[in-house]
Amino acid sequence: MGIIRKATMSDIPEVQAIIETFAKRGEMLPRPLMELYENLRDYFVYEENSKGILGVCALHFAWEDLAEIRSLAVKDSYQGMGIGSKLVRVCISEARAFGIRRVFSLTYKPEYFMRFGFVPIEKELLPQKIWSDCMRCPEFPKCNEVAVALDLQKPTEGTTEQLSLIKNRKGLEQT
Repeated sequence: MGIIRKATMSDIPEVQAIIETFAKRGEMLPRPLMELYENLRDYFVYEENSKGILGVCALHFAWEDLAEIRSLAVKDSYQGMGIGSKLVRVCISEARAFGIRRVFSLTYKPEYFMRFGFVPIEKELLPQKIWSDCMRCPEFPKCNEVAVALDLQKPTEGTTEQLSLIKNRKGLEQT
């Protein structure tokens, strides 16, 4: 059984190695060490004691009411075990805690994010600030990534995570 926690400085080389595995296959952007250290507080890791870090995901604030889920990666031999889902849910929960109204992701696997209530959107609807990452991509400007977004102001049918957050919020408001 593993835990999800915020990444620490000593995790960064392992986080980068996991991300680089997918970046080399063209499945995500590479993240230089300097960028990972600068954005350390964005990152969560999934760790099992005897196996080390098995997955990583970041919630990056893009604007006062907008955040991006990025760098979601789970080691190949541990995919399909719910690790990625747990990491996405933690990022969504953190976005809610910060009062973020909308979370987006740029992905080659939009159907994965749609399980959490994300819907496809036009990339042009995102602020220009996010395009700085796109400029570093070897696929730019002919990118095949799909932009997906989740509105955190309203619950999405069928997502138990969102429903439990609403129940918890109602409970907090009553105390």
